[in-house]
Amino acid sequence: MPQCFKSSKVWDHVTKLPLDTAKCNLCGNVIKCAGGTSNIARHLRRNHNIETTPHAASATLAAMFGDQNNNDRAQAQPPRAPQPPPASHTATTGTPALPSLDSLPSSSTSTVASTTVTPFTLAKLTKMPAEKQHKITGRLCHYIVKSLRPFSIVEDTYFRAFLSELNTSYKVPSRGEVSEWFLPKMYEAALLNLKTELQEVEYAALTGDGWTSRVADHYLTLTVHYMKGWEIKVRVPQTLKAEVSKTGDNIAAEIGQCLEDFSLKGKVEVMTTDNAKAMVNATTSAGIPLSLGCFAHTLNLSTQKAMNVPTVGTMLAVIRPPIIFFRNSYVGKIVRKEKQKALDRPSHNLILDCKTRWNSSYMMVERFVEQYPAIVAASFDERLKKKDSFKKLQRCTDKDIERMEHFLEVMKLPYMITVAMSSEKRPTSGQVLPMIDKLEVHLAEKEEDEKFIKDIKSAIRNDLSTRYQDNARREFLQEATALDPRFKGSPVVTVDVWDRITNKIEVAQAQVQVKKEAEEGGAMPQLPLQVKQDGLRDTDTPPPAKKAKLTTMEEIFQDEDDVMVTHVEPPLPVRLPNLIE
Repeated sequence: MPQCFKSSKVWDHVTKLPLDTAKCNLCGNVIKCAGGTSNIARHLRRNHNIETTPHAASATLAAMFGDQNNNDRAQAQPPRAPQPPPASHTATTGTPALPSLDSLPSSSTSTVASTTVTPFTLAKLTKMPAEKQHKITGRLCHYIVKSLRPFSIVEDTYFRAFLSELNTSYKVPSRGEVSEWFLPKMYEAALLNLKTELQEVEYAALTGDGWTSRVADHYLTLTVHYMKGWEIKVRVPQTLKAEVSKTGDNIAAEIGQCLEDFSLKGKVEVMTTDNAKAMVNATTSAGIPLSLGCFAHTLNLSTQKAMNVPTVGTMLAVIRPPIIFFRNSYVGKIVRKEKQKALDRPSHNLILDCKTRWNSSYMMVERFVEQYPAIVAASFDERLKKKDSFKKLQRCTDKDIERMEHFLEVMKLPYMITVAMSSEKRPTSGQVLPMIDKLEVHLAEKEEDEKFIKDIKSAIRNDLSTRYQDNARREFLQEATALDPRFKGSPVVTVDVWDRITNKIEVAQAQVQVKKEAEEGGAMPQLPLQVKQDGLRDTDTPPPAKKAKLTTMEEIFQDEDDVMVTHVEPPLPVRLPNLIE
């Protein structure tokens, strides 16, 4: 056997066979190796995650992407002011100027070869350092991952020309290097850092959701939420492709394996999922104490009941056909724009709803009411073929339009709540009960309501009244509301709620003290009663804040802010101060 076969590490995992082939000891596949060991190394890396020839950039990438906050640090760096080009650069070319003779070794050196100026010595001096090359490649791969770009972007002619214009010394990696060398090394570094960070977490919450791709592959994504240094951290430990049926036991096994891999076993107190029965059962089977249904998903299910009201279905059946026509017809689009301009209507496109998302139906009706005169006028235009769907549209009366406006009035608050819950980066469970109370008041029947409005309100209210009625979930949401400064004056926050919170604080305090005494062998240090904010003195007066535009959440509770946000103090039990005495 030649010496080259013995020197490579790949031969620790394969067996040499005749005819320039080798057999993998792990899977039994036969690999051709006539030109060397590259095929064997590629097979071990792709199929068995065994790296026999570490890349030169491995250490640099591990240092760059081993920190979860690496991306934040990169964005936090302020842009540098443009610097004037060096005097040695030419004004007619975009390439770096050649180094001057002063920068080359002088003739006083001991060797003659070092003083000889050749194209090779000049190229060596202008060559980019290896560490800088690897860092730029790391940032390039980071851009590909975060921006969801294809690997083939590094082979694009214009993209490579762009990078060459930035720095002609940079060597752009190939597609294979990005997918097989750099990204796996970045993933390993980030995964190791996340596992190390989660080992120190004491309490965490999970969010789980199952979804199906366009090619009918099912995935389960788990997101972990925890506190670190009084800052909420959100990480995605896994998105796992499910190879089995989506039963409660199978999902529970996947969740349990994730908790085991990331040292979260026994640390998760609550998990937020959709309202599917399999997900709820899986949460319980995985050993998580509480399963909490997603409020946005719950509200969507409740408002879908209003879409099933016969009068609402008839109203939507009149709206959809002309909208489909004007969205798909090129001539219809031209005619509609002409009518919008002639009738002084906003030049907005029409919206077609998705039946599984009720808020799209709200947006469709809202846009239809806005563009109703232009749509009707366009339907009478002689350039368009007469459609049967136009007949129902042309027979719409003022009573029908008024009914659509009533529909928008009733559904506006659920729509705003859906937008608020979907747009907030850190929605909390403390928002759920105040929003439900707001909806109950909004959906209460009034004497002046007509039957159409009463049917819509009743359909939503009856379904929503069955949600979050379990005692464990109800108590959890009450305590979360009490601990949210925005809603501590909510009617759901009673003295009993503060009693439960106080009892839990006492238990947690006792556990911490026992743990401290066991670790340090002494008493727990006393906590100061008053804590001053860093950087502020008693005489400092903060500058007046600028009045910002109201967010969707602030707009929902605008009429209650005077009661809920002003000087409202929770009824604290007498024994609470004893915790810090």
